[in-house]
Amino acid sequence: ATTNDSSRIVSGGGEGQVRVWDISPKRQQMKAAMKEHKGVVTCIKIRKENMECVSASDDGTCIVWDLNRFVRNQIIFANTLFKAVCYDPFESQLLTGGSDRKISYWETLDGSQIREMEGSADGSINGLDISTDGNYFVSGGSSRKVKVWKYNEGDVTHVGLGHSGDITRIKICPNSNHIISVSADGAILRWRYPF
Repeated sequence: ATTNDSSRIVSGGGEGQVRVWDISPKRQQMKAAMKEHKGVVTCIKIRKENMECVSASDDGTCIVWDLNRFVRNQIIFANTLFKAVCYDPFESQLLTGGSDRKISYWETLDGSQIREMEGSADGSINGLDISTDGNYFVSGGSSRKVKVWKYNEGDVTHVGLGHSGDITRIKICPNSNHIISVSADGAILRWRYPF
């Protein structure tokens, strides 16, 4: 993940570390390495003001990190291998998905769970993204389906079929015209955003 000003990269790896890198055209240097995950880091998202990020891991934790002090601010535990995490546009909630096929809403302030719902009947949730207005989100995973949801209601509005492999990532384009999904079979599909 990169900061808004492109001055830092936050990376995660198989050993469970989250690393912060300062980058410039002439120099790239690791600023800090934060180690609390016991498993693979599967997803990282940075807040808009670049002061905090969240990392998801297949060890059943999501950790909110302070990017100034390089310490943990919050931790979320669940009985799942987390595969995807994202902030809502107001950055007051997190949305997570993982191997338990559930999509969960979490409070960023204290890490408490707000809501949990069935995200898929037949496979893990590997990718999530929320629209810029916060009214909708998209999910994709082992079911090979792209789903569009109403954020507040938790209802599926549209389902897209087209992948022959597990969906690994999904993103709503910043202009909200398209959804891009990527799958394990190497396909990159562009879908018309329905709203």
